[in-house]
Amino acid sequence: MDRLFAACGGLAAFFLAAICVLVLAQVVGRLMGVAIPSADEFAGYCLSASSFLALGYALRKNHHIRVTLLLDRLPRARRRVAEALCVVGGLAVSLFITVNTAEMVYYSVTFGDLTQGLVPIPLWIPQSGMMIGVTVLTLAFLADALRMLRGLDPVYLSGGPGRDTDVSQEV
Repeated sequence: MDRLFAACGGLAAFFLAAICVLVLAQVVGRLMGVAIPSADEFAGYCLSASSFLALGYALRKNHHIRVTLLLDRLPRARRRVAEALCVVGGLAVSLFITVNTAEMVYYSVTFGDLTQGLVPIPLWIPQSGMMIGVTVLTLAFLADALRMLRGLDPVYLSGGPGRDTDVSQEV
């Protein structure tokens, strides 16, 4: 699964680079008097794909912004319970978003929806980045929930998937 998370992180980086290329092409195009059709829309699709594809990777690498004001003040046993509640809550929310996003993509394919720009493309194509990203995030939360059931810390706290120790019990 780590390869899946890394691949999604790499795709997120690719789409960020694509945004840079599109913006640079627009700037150069304007200087030369050439308009690039739907470049703003494609940059928006790349932004969406990049943002969602990076979610699972960022969770595994502990790069999400976490407010630990309360967690840091709890005793170790309660901190572990609170962390488990956070993982289960994240799993529930990401699963809800995954199911609804998959339904949205399904209906876009079924009805043949197209984007509204100058260059119409099937809507499911830009929506797929979101669907894949939230699905991978759900898998990351599920993997962490399963780790916690085995008595281990989630990967984002333990320092990586290869380290099977319970960090909360270290001194």
